[in-house]
Amino acid sequence: MKIPFYRSVFWRMMAAVSFSFLAILSGSFVFLYANVSDSLKERTDEEKVQSFHQLGYNIDTFRREVELLTERLISETALTDMVYIGKESPGTEFSMKAAYFRELGQILEQYQYVESICFYNAEGLVLSMDGRQNIIQGIEQDRGIFYEEKLSQFSSERKSDFGGVKWFGGYTNNDFFPALDEKDETVYYLSACRPMYQRSHLAWIVVNVNLDYFTDIYNSHEKEGVPEELTYIVDAEGKVISHPRREALGMEKDGAWRRDGTDAVYSFEEKGCQVLCYPLTISGWTMINEMPLGTILEDAKGIRITFLATIIVAICLVVFFSVFWVNRLAWPLRETTEALRRMEGGELEIAPLSGGENRDEIGLLVRQFNRMSSRIEGLVEENAAMEKKKREMEIQALKAQFNPHFLYNTLNTVKWMAALKGEEDIVDCLDALGDILRPMYRGSSPFWSLAEEIDYIEDYGRVMRHRYGEQVCLIPEPETETLEASVPKFVLQPLVENAFLYGRKEESISLEIRVGSRQDEDILLLWVADDGEGIEQERLEALRESIRTGEKTAHIGLSNVNGRIRLLYGERYGLAIDSAPGKGFAVTIRIPYREWENEKS
Repeated sequence: MKIPFYRSVFWRMMAAVSFSFLAILSGSFVFLYANVSDSLKERTDEEKVQSFHQLGYNIDTFRREVELLTERLISETALTDMVYIGKESPGTEFSMKAAYFRELGQILEQYQYVESICFYNAEGLVLSMDGRQNIIQGIEQDRGIFYEEKLSQFSSERKSDFGGVKWFGGYTNNDFFPALDEKDETVYYLSACRPMYQRSHLAWIVVNVNLDYFTDIYNSHEKEGVPEELTYIVDAEGKVISHPRREALGMEKDGAWRRDGTDAVYSFEEKGCQVLCYPLTISGWTMINEMPLGTILEDAKGIRITFLATIIVAICLVVFFSVFWVNRLAWPLRETTEALRRMEGGELEIAPLSGGENRDEIGLLVRQFNRMSSRIEGLVEENAAMEKKKREMEIQALKAQFNPHFLYNTLNTVKWMAALKGEEDIVDCLDALGDILRPMYRGSSPFWSLAEEIDYIEDYGRVMRHRYGEQVCLIPEPETETLEASVPKFVLQPLVENAFLYGRKEESISLEIRVGSRQDEDILLLWVADDGEGIEQERLEALRESIRTGEKTAHIGLSNVNGRIRLLYGERYGLAIDSAPGKGFAVTIRIPYREWENEKS
């Protein structure tokens, strides 16, 4: 069957090489471009911070100048007299107001950026001057929005609530002069408000600065009506109080600009712009600069175009050279694949392929294929011989199965002959030997229950008792809960036999052999221990080493049992022996605990 091109090693190798090269090149470009972009952003922020330091200094200078102006105003006699006018000096009211307006006129002529000055006292009097008109207001509804929002909440009993100069933004001349004509031009203010105290009386002087003048202190003029960047100021609540665009005044600034509890300069990206926030010293205000990322990354556009062109050219070159070199390198592999396909179809005699002279992996594959092809006929013959040998082994297994039957039947005949002659010991010994032989040919499973294993070694013990007499005693004492555990067949018999053979040096000495069992979580522990002579520590260590390595010794049964357990269950399981001179000899088997009923199913 022909392999589709999308599964072909040739095309997959070419795709892998091309994709890997493209991925590495693209990843390198993205990494480099990101680093260049970050460097440009950091450099822009550093330049902006240096510029903002100077702008912040200019704003502080302007703030101090205006605050000195308010201090000068409250030190004038005419203004201080206005604090309690109308109550303590009713006859001098007109002259006080005239002197006050003369002083305000001088201030407005001297400071061109001052648009108006307003005076409020706690008695409801409002005196305002904007350079064109002097306004006296005594009616409560004519005091203006500014008074209602910022001053009406304070009284003479709460002087500490409004100490020092407070700055406010977002108000216009209409908020101070409600009686203005609708045709009058709207002028935006930046307001500096200072409280005045005269004994128990409270008043306020408010100097309103032209907002455009203040904005020009920190903001450059727009270019062709659309600025490349915006710089504006928000107050502590996030309200825009100074902005080069009039329509943005009064809007709430959302986003991540707010950093509570810090006066450090910080920047972040938002809506395609690099935003730099510079805290000011005026009333918790923050100067914010928004610069489009496209403007910052203008210098990186050339790098991006160059890299894109490089990637396109690289793709073309990679595809071309990948096809050429992969085809040249994989040609012997493609020939080998074709030969394998012919062999799959039944064509076994295939001429040796070329390419085996190469000293690379493909050359090795071709050489091995040629060797395999030349030996294919011999392998077929060898396989036929193995099948013949397998049949012979099956016949031998059948014969071996017949032998235990024959031996068992023969022993049964001898047992009945001994019974007829009254030889009870021989009958008992032959009966026990028959019980020992029966499990060898009954059942094909290599496992049975611990109860069956105990029965088996008890039959073995009956035979040994006829040989050694009553001086050797076999005592099975397994825990009842473990009798239904699954164990390998005949796993305890070699250990019991070892105890019978080596447990005592003299036949006149009695010997007890105990066989026990215990469950330890998911482990089944079996042991065979005698109270015989034991062995020295040196011999014990040598015996442990021989069991570990599988070396044949006089105690060959121990090594065989240990090797069998490890083959069945793994290296974690096996035998452990312990002995000392005069303390006996003990062997412990450690195997997984499994229920025999589950094992049978």
